[in-house]
Formats: sequence, structure tokens, C-alpha cells
Amino acid sequence: MKPFSKHLLVASVLAGCSVTASADTFSIEEIATADNFRNSFPRDLNEQGFIVGVSSFQTNVDIDLSQLTATQLAALGITDIEEVTELTPAQYDYIVNALAANVNNNFLQKSIAPYQAFMYDGVTQSVSFFDQPDDVSTITHLNSINAANTAVGMGYGAYKPVEFTYKNADDEDVTRTYYVRDFISRGVWYQDGQTTTIAPPDQSVLGGESALMDVNDSGLAAGYASIGLSPGATTTIDNCTPAEDSDAIQTRPLEVCASELWIDLHNATANNIAPILFYSRSNYASRRSIYDIRGFLWQLDANGEVISSTELGTLAERREDDQSDFSSYAFAVNNNGIAVGQSFTYHPSRGPIRMPAIFIDGEAIPVTESDEYYWGSANAINDNNRVVGYLTSTRAANLRNTGFYYDVDSATLETLPGFFEGSSTVPSDINNNGVVVGTGEIEPSLSSSRRRVGFVYDTAAENAEFINLNDAIACDSPYFIVDARAITDSGEVVASALKTEEYVDGEGNTQTRQVSVTIKMDPIEGELNNCREEENKVERSGASFGGFPLAGLSLLGFFITLSRRRQLKNIKKS
Repeated sequence: MKPFSKHLLVASVLAGCSVTASADTFSIEEIATADNFRNSFPRDLNEQGFIVGVSSFQTNVDIDLSQLTATQLAALGITDIEEVTELTPAQYDYIVNALAANVNNNFLQKSIAPYQAFMYDGVTQSVSFFDQPDDVSTITHLNSINAANTAVGMGYGAYKPVEFTYKNADDEDVTRTYYVRDFISRGVWYQDGQTTTIAPPDQSVLGGESALMDVNDSGLAAGYASIGLSPGATTTIDNCTPAEDSDAIQTRPLEVCASELWIDLHNATANNIAPILFYSRSNYASRRSIYDIRGFLWQLDANGEVISSTELGTLAERREDDQSDFSSYAFAVNNNGIAVGQSFTYHPSRGPIRMPAIFIDGEAIPVTESDEYYWGSANAINDNNRVVGYLTSTRAANLRNTGFYYDVDSATLETLPGFFEGSSTVPSDINNNGVVVGTGEIEPSLSSSRRRVGFVYDTAAENAEFINLNDAIACDSPYFIVDARAITDSGEVVASALKTEEYVDGEGNTQTRQVSVTIKMDPIEGELNNCREEENKVERSGASFGGFPLAGLSLLGFFITLSRRRQLKNIKKS
């Protein structure tokens, strides 16, 4: 079954097209982006052609300038908010990115959700899970859809105002309005407009967290949930409230203090796997939590209610001196009930790391115990018990991902060749015919960020080769495919692609920008075009993400990075 991949490196380049060939092996249908969103990122599709995914960057948020800090207003060139009648496109983009939920750690501001789930069933629809569908602070995801058109995902709670009053050093009452959530996240079952949420075992602080990442055809869902606070988080959160005999003043609610800790952990990087320890930083997101998390399998009925649940183990036991969260995550499950994902374990010289895990009867089984690898994930499993994912090691002083293919029945591991030796490769899905799709680097260089494209690779074919999906579509296509997310048994592929769109800047001039769209690729008779010319490429680069990005997770990091690099320059021009 197709999971929500937890690791996606994004560094894409738009290449120019020649017209030296006239055939192609896929036809393309662009799936409309949901209303009031700029970008679209698919997660899964089924044989019926239903697609689920996330939209990003809301385009119609009502901005409250009074919530911005003096520093933010200065960066926008605003000296008096009463004089602002209309924001320029550059100013609007800056604010939406600055207030992005799960990134913004200023709880005096109401955050803006960077994602909202969508489903395509012939028409693209935004999907809301909770009681406030119009609340712009609620993040939602749909990660997987099965043959019965049942989808699963997750949603983060909306930020709601909470007034907090305290006495300052002059014994004066000070009241502030903070924005906090009722819960971190909830796994969600969705079908025909009906939703059911999956509560985590431990909800003691910030309501806990859970997520559904995949669902098989019998309604067995894979995901993760909080089971208890980590030792370190317990100590930190206890210190959020001053002792009764202390002279310290508590200036914010406990929920805000705990939320700040969760944000810091959620956005932390795995610097212990940096290529050169103590001299460099890793760009792999560790996506840690205040909670110990465990992978779970939930058997759901026809209404999404839990019939039974199975907690999944970890690849190792937490060491006594480790105060951080120690967790496992299930990202996909096949129709045989075997789940795959990640688990923390320990590297002999690098400390705690996340590695690929196979979950059978609740036990976590490694795909490799080689010290060569510092990170990794099992991303998908088909009904023949074949698994694909990636393993991370150091090559040429950079962290690179090697795609792998693992046979559960024979417990054998093979690495995938990629486009060239050392090409960082992340498989996303494998169908029951053994055809793998994902994203891989096609440009050998010493840079930490290289050009990436979507690929397809047939593990069952003789002399199999990695196919750049941009060579499998028409030469005059407006799309540049950067990531293939899922493939059906009939060979249909859903992918993320970049295309150019026009917009009007703050001075009334027409400009162009790159947006991400969802495309559905249908196999047709033809030959590879190989019509992308190197000399016409326009470079785009983005960050690398490891662990659970939700975030992950996704190509949004590329757009945020690119946008922030240009915003201040564009603001000054507007």
C-alpha cells in the first residue's frame, strides 16, 4: 500500500525542451489545485482514479496586521498599519510564510495552516475534518486511499484564543491573549464526507498526537500515536510552572510553555548524523516530540470506528541516559497485515538514529544493522511483501540516500542503482508488479543539493534502468516532474510537477513564478523522448528533509525556502 513518505529531498531544475522526438510513454492529466490554494502535492491514488493529497499556501487569508511584531512590520516596510489599504503580493507571501503553523513559535499570533487536505474524485475538493472547517489555522492531511475509496490522514488542532492574567513585578495585572490548540494531532478516517478521529493512548499534555498514514483494503490502518511523555519533556514541562515557594512569575499558560517545547523538538535537525561531526550540521529533520510515539495498527469498521489496535515495537530499548523521546512509526501496511516504517535505534558512534523497520506481529524488525547507515525509512510495501525505502550514508562529505528493495519473506536486501553512482534516491511506492516510483538526483556534483526528478523503475524487468519521467512525456510539456508519489497495478502514476504561472506584482507588472501541481500519468504506447537539454536548464534548489516532515514532509519546504530568499528583495521593489 502507498504511504505518506517521511523523507523527501527537493532540489529541482526546470529544463528546456527540444523537439527531437515525437513519442512519449505517458499521457498527462493535470489535476486542478483546490480553490484558494497555490500549490498541490499528491500522496496517493487508487485504481478508480481517486487521488488524495495536500494543498499548500492559502491565497485568501484575512490578515490581521495588529498581530504582527514590530520586526515583521519593519521587514514589510510598514510604519503605520492604519495606512495600509492593500498588501502587495510580496507582503502577503511574507506574512503567510512567517505565520505558518508548526513553524511560527510566537503564540501571541494566530498561525496560518500551510496545508489542507484535498481529494480528487473527478472534482478537486478541499477536505475539512473538524468542527471549524473555515478556520485558517487548522492543518489537515490525506495520506492514503484504498480500493473502497476510504481515505486516511491526520489533522492538527485549530489555534484558539486563551486569555492569561498574571501580576508583574510592580504587582500590576497583565492580561495577554495566547493562541493554543486543544490537541496536537488526530488520526482521521474519511469517506463520503464522513470523518472519524483516532485518539492516542496518552493525551495528558496538549491533547497528545496521532496520525493515520495508510489503510489497506480490509480497513486495517497504519500510523502512530503518543503513549507517554518522554523523560526530558516531563522535566521541562514540570518546570513551566514555578514552585509555590519560588519568586518566579509565570507569564504564560502551561500550554504555551509546552507548545514552545513541542515546536522546538518538531523542527529540530538530526545533527548527530552530520557528515563531519562537530563541524557541520545535518539538514535531516529529526521531527522529535514531547511524547514517546509508537507505531500502531488499527482495525477499523465500515464507519471508521476502532475494532482493535496493536501497538508496534521499536528496534531497540531506550538507554537509561537517553532523556529524549524514543519512538516508532508505521507508514504503510499491505493486505497481508505487514506494516513498514521507521524506528529509533542506536548507532555505535552517532547515538539515536531513525532506521527502516518492518512490523510483524507487533515486533520491529530491521532491514539492515550495518553501521554504514545513519538514517532511513521503509516507505511502502506491496502484497508480495516487497518493501522499498531509503538508507542514508555519507558520500563525498554529504549525506546521500540510497534506495533499497527488501524481500520480507526471504529477508534479503538489495540497493537500487539510481541514475548514477551516488545519486540520492528516495522510493515512494511499489506496486504488485514490482514497479517502483519516487524521486532521485540526476546531476552528479559535490553540492549538498542536486537536481531531482521523478522516476520509475521496474524491478522485475531484465536490464532494468531508472527512467526519468520527464523523458517519458511530450517534449513540449509545460511540466517538470520532480517526484512520483504513487503507482497503481495498472501503471498509472500520480506525481508532483512544477509549471510556470503568471501573476501581477505590487507595481502592476506581470511576473512569473513556479507552482507545484498534481498530475496523473497514464501509460500509453510510445518511446522515451530524451528531449530535455542541459544547456537550457534553470536551477532551483531546496532543503533536504529526513524523518517525519509532514512534513515532512514535502515539496512545500522548497517553495518556502525559495520564497523567503526572495521576499525581502521583492518587498522593497513593491
